[in-house]
Amino acid sequence: MADSQSDTVHVFDTWVRASTGLLHFDVMTTDEAKALTLAKQHLASLGEGEVQVTMQECQFCHSEPLVMFSAEQQRQFREHGGFIITLSV
Repeated sequence: MADSQSDTVHVFDTWVRASTGLLHFDVMTTDEAKALTLAKQHLASLGEGEVQVTMQECQFCHSEPLVMFSAEQQRQFREHGGFIITLSV
């Protein structure tokens, strides 16, 4: 199978200060615009929808092959354009 952009996940390392304290998560997607959208959706799902997130808080870090992730994460990537990995602070 030939490599394509959909076979590569870009990792956007994200740190934001929320009402519950500092939050750290990686947004796994294909581009900056989608990373910001997914980060905002994730924060809203945590009840932190008012927290501002920009490319300063959500920075491209590196890329990984999609096959490195679970079947569920790959499904989320294909169906929703990305997924979130929650990290400890």
